[in-house]
Amino acid sequence: MLKLANLNLMYMKSNTKHSIICAIFLLTCSFTACISNIEEQQEEFTKVSFINDVKPIMDARCLSCHGAGGNFPELKNYTEVSNYAAMVKSEVASGRMPKGAVLTAAQIKSIVDWVDEGALDN
Repeated sequence: MLKLANLNLMYMKSNTKHSIICAIFLLTCSFTACISNIEEQQEEFTKVSFINDVKPIMDARCLSCHGAGGNFPELKNYTEVSNYAAMVKSEVASGRMPKGAVLTAAQIKSIVDWVDEGALDN
């Protein structure tokens, strides 16, 4: 009878360890999934919008020279800006443009990030 009680006790300890290991594994998986989801949401949240972020900069700092009938390239709408997105990024990031005006670090980052994100019409 004592042997049977010892066997039951050993089985219960083993089963408890197994249950704890399974619980830790499931919690780890759940936390990993949550963290991954948060990173995806932050990535979506930080996407730069052409209409809200880039166009106002273009309108305020670029159109005086690159508007209709102005210097090449014209930058008055999404199609024109996106066609020359790589050039715009290069000129703005280097500080060569806009001439006669200064962009803040945040404005430069918005333009560079927008181009790096695919220059979407968003």
